Amino acid sequence: MNNLITRTLSGAVFVAVVIAAILLPNPHFFGIVFLAMTILGLREFYLLCKHIEGIEPAWVLATVGGVAAFLCAYCCCVIDEKVSANVGNHPYAFLVLYIPFISALFMVELFRKRAFPIHNVAISLMGHFYVALPFCCMCAMKMMGAVYLLAFFILIWASDTGAYLVGRCIGKHKMFERVSPKKTWEGIGGGLLFALLFGWLFAQFASEIPALGYTAGAFATWKWMTFAVLVFVSGALGDLVESLFKRYLQIKDSGKFLPGHGGVLDRLDSALIAAPIAFSFLAIAL
Repeated sequence: MNNLITRTLSGAVFVAVVIAAILLPNPHFFGIVFLAMTILGLREFYLLCKHIEGIEPAWVLATVGGVAAFLCAYCCCVIDEKVSANVGNHPYAFLVLYIPFISALFMVELFRKRAFPIHNVAISLMGHFYVALPFCCMCAMKMMGAVYLLAFFILIWASDTGAYLVGRCIGKHKMFERVSPKKTWEGIGGGLLFALLFGWLFAQFASEIPALGYTAGAFATWKWMTFAVLVFVSGALGDLVESLFKRYLQIKDSGKFLPGHGGVLDRLDSALIAAPIAFSFLAIAL
């Protein structure tokens, strides 16, 4: 019971902070919250990879590079032009800082004298694609409209809740037992229904919430429903991807940041894979 209370409270605080970061008009709070999650996610990822025998990524350099990538996206997509202009007189200043880190990750292996230099470079770059890139895509969704980034997270959370409730009540047919023994096809069906429901709710009522800044009909209902399906499918697969990683590494949680939930990667496993796909769809559909 104590663990359930802890899990519920920490999850509620996390959800409240994310929603506040998305909806509050001050862009700096969004930047601080999402930058913190980027740094924590990168740190967890590189620490996890140290469980692989012989693998020693240049995690400090790789983390700084991932932070530079996020700051570039943040300056370009979230803060206003006046603030952006103060960063090297151009919002792309951090991109100029980020690109050299790619070359540096290769060059640094010359001096580290590790047994598996190619593996180390690959793991270092993988952290950027698996963690930093999704948060950059979230910045881009924020630029497109707070309503879309909020909908993205709510669809992730709603589908996770639906899958858990339905799977727990009537789940019998295993979906991917090799990777996640508890997931069932019934649960997947429940997650999809919840995602479609909340996609429809956003289509019908988002314009009635002034804080979202959404105009009725700005995003057609069929686009909302398609967005919901894409977020659900990619999010469900993202959950399985992290389960695959953790099973391979023989660990339970990626970290201990959120009591009862594990680390940032545990809490955002679905969002990390879904974010680039959601952003790509919005970029085409809007």
